[in-house]
Amino acid sequence: MDERPSVLKPAIDPALDLSDSDLFWQAHWKKFVWGLAGVIALILAVGAWKFWSAATLGAAEALYSTATTAEAWREVVEQYPGTVPAGNAQVQLARSMQAADDLPGAAAELEKFLAAQPEHPLAGAAWLTLGELRQAQGQSDSALEAYRTASSRYKTSYTAPLALVAEANLLQSRGSTGEARAVLESVGSLHPGTPAAMVAAGELARLAPAQAPGAGTAE
Repeated sequence: MDERPSVLKPAIDPALDLSDSDLFWQAHWKKFVWGLAGVIALILAVGAWKFWSAATLGAAEALYSTATTAEAWREVVEQYPGTVPAGNAQVQLARSMQAADDLPGAAAELEKFLAAQPEHPLAGAAWLTLGELRQAQGQSDSALEAYRTASSRYKTSYTAPLALVAEANLLQSRGSTGEARAVLESVGSLHPGTPAAMVAAGELARLAPAQAPGAGTAE
């Protein structure tokens, strides 16, 4: 006679019992799904941003390549602010103003450019030019500040030693020969082998030799 199943036996086969990992997944699977969705969304967003940046840069470069007038350079700046071509256009605009003897306008344009893109590849050259413009307008203190910014903040730029030479010349014109000498000497030590270092050496040779304390006193 067949044995009838007992109602006291468990309804679920013990082999089918859920493990701790199964229970953990069952309790937290939604969190994993949402996390994965967030990662995918982030990847898509970064990809879209890179695509947009590349497209914007390409359009800005194309527009800048055809710009030859002040109006065209302003169009590049207005349509693609913050891009390298927009910065190039601002520098070109400032140069055109300088050529037209509009020194205040050129200085103002460079100041706007440097405020918007301080890390632009032409930022060091812009500070040097800004110093020259301020010096031409009789603003020697502001010119010194610009030269020192160009030489200290953009040390690896080709304009850094040129800014030091410009600073030394301005100091010499103000009668600060000792300071000018120190700046010129720093050009050779900080930027050896550069054309600016050779210019600095020539300027040093033309300066009156520094007198030792008490020298020149008649007996």
